[in-house]
Amino acid sequence: MPFDAKAALQCVTYAREVTGLNLKGDAWKWWEAADGLYDRGNAPRDGAVLVFKRQGSMSHGHVAVVRKTASARIVLVDHANWAPHRSAGRGQVSEAVPVMDVSPNNDWSQVRVWYRPSAEYGSRVYKTQGFVYRPGSKSAAVVPASLRSAPVAESVSPSAKAEPMAKAVEPVTAKVEAPAPVAATPAKAAEPVDNGKFDPRAWAEQA
Repeated sequence: MPFDAKAALQCVTYAREVTGLNLKGDAWKWWEAADGLYDRGNAPRDGAVLVFKRQGSMSHGHVAVVRKTASARIVLVDHANWAPHRSAGRGQVSEAVPVMDVSPNNDWSQVRVWYRPSAEYGSRVYKTQGFVYRPGSKSAAVVPASLRSAPVAESVSPSAKAEPMAKAVEPVTAKVEAPAPVAATPAKAAEPVDNGKFDPRAWAEQA
């Protein structure tokens, strides 16, 4: 067992263990460190590492592992040490956290991260450098049991508020039956159609 399950983990330690990428140093340095060693790009891929730039109080940057690509504008990530300083979740692994691309060109250079307490995407926009890809695999990252300090994915009610992003989540349009011949009998709306699209309101996570 490489880590104590109860020990606080840094995001780089977690990402390196999960992906097998041989990169070291602060998180924001991973982009340049990967040059010539691993493929990089601005499109999400399951198992890739999203590299955040250093900004504000996040002086070391941040890295997160893409668990699943949900749409052109939303991915779910697993990452460590994302909780606020001095909070109970600091140093823990957070799984299946929705991250939304809010860049004008859909190049993932600017993102928002789901904020659990308010059940919506956080208002802060984080700048990123792009994705570092694992060689020879496009499958979702597998989280080692030794790194799972606590289950953190949580559902919220359908009425929970989500950040309005037209391109991120398309509304589901329900079909309505034709009016009945008798005027006294009002037409009934059909049940909402489940078209399988990812709804960020079904997820909540620490940010």
